[in-house]
Amino acid sequence: MKQLTVVLFLFFSFNADAQESMLGKKSPELAFDKILNFEKTQANLADFQGKVVILDFWATWCSPCLKSFPQLEQLQAKFRDDVQVMTITDDPEERIKIFLEKRKMMLPIAIDETRALADIFPHGTIPHAVVIDKSGIVTVIATPSELSEELISKILSGQEVHIEEKKDVINFDPSLPISENENFTYQITITPYKDGFPSYSNSTGGDGPYKGRRILATNLSARSLFEIACQFPARTRTIVEVSDLSNFEWSRKNAVCFEIIVPEELGNQRFEIMKQQLDIYFDYQPVIEERVRPVKVLQRIKGTETKITESKKETEASAIPGSRGFSMKGSSIEKLANFLEGSMHKPVVDETNLQGLYDLEIPWYNENPGQIHEELKKFGMEMIDADRKIQVLVIKDK
Repeated sequence: MKQLTVVLFLFFSFNADAQESMLGKKSPELAFDKILNFEKTQANLADFQGKVVILDFWATWCSPCLKSFPQLEQLQAKFRDDVQVMTITDDPEERIKIFLEKRKMMLPIAIDETRALADIFPHGTIPHAVVIDKSGIVTVIATPSELSEELISKILSGQEVHIEEKKDVINFDPSLPISENENFTYQITITPYKDGFPSYSNSTGGDGPYKGRRILATNLSARSLFEIACQFPARTRTIVEVSDLSNFEWSRKNAVCFEIIVPEELGNQRFEIMKQQLDIYFDYQPVIEERVRPVKVLQRIKGTETKITESKKETEASAIPGSRGFSMKGSSIEKLANFLEGSMHKPVVDETNLQGLYDLEIPWYNENPGQIHEELKKFGMEMIDADRKIQVLVIKDK
């Protein structure tokens, strides 16, 4: 097929089921059965009677969650006698103990491995904050960044507060077309921000019928969409040179959902087609250039033996990045460099000169990114700061 059969642009409001709202309702009794970093190891909501209770759902792998802690700690300190912040995670106790060894924390942590508490206040994305007033009424459901001192002061004084509820689409299924239309030959969907959808992307098409011929991106900024289309890593190698930078800040106003599903014979062209559609939709153009930039250089430590296992010939190649670490088998060091780049949020250039295929597992701690240097030393490697000429994605006004 040389020509497209159908091109469908849809601009619509998507009505997906969100969680049943607890806003304005009496909170049920809550049991915090295992608490770390607190004066008590167990507690109930009733123990905080007469206080405003802030529940903060989070995880160690969630960088935005960690960034919200200072604000919550400030609120706890400011309203020490009238507010109780309780952070809640389904991470296991062992992981949280490691977290506390590496990061100073001023808030209690309730372990919710069974998600009993999370099920009472369903949510699809974290961080997720719930504010319960002194009479036990759920007054706010939002992100922690929206919990200002002014807001908490109003709740404490019994005033009404009006803040848009954070509504997550619990049944969000990225394997389905966001248009809800499954009868098509060729489909392109572009919509504004979708309330409740996560910021998400997948350019492989998944393992289902759209494998290798679909790109899905939900609630992302123009910058992220251009990075996907140009197959550049998120943020680390992108330079935005436009007259109005505010258009590239993530917000509901700026966020876009984009999906393209093409026939199998056009699968390899899906990124180029995405670029064409972005060129129509936005007043910006992406240009790939070579520029000298500050980078992290991954290299072997001089005078130190490189302790890395070469893969056996029959090893099936795999490289699995994650928020808690990286595992690879039968893969090149470039895969490790890519993981480090995404985790360090800075370009990483591989200068190890290790040309083989290797097996390697290395942990990552969001609460202490600097720990990665000690982990690399165990393999006889290090990262140093330097300047290198690298390819960058430059986004410019047309």
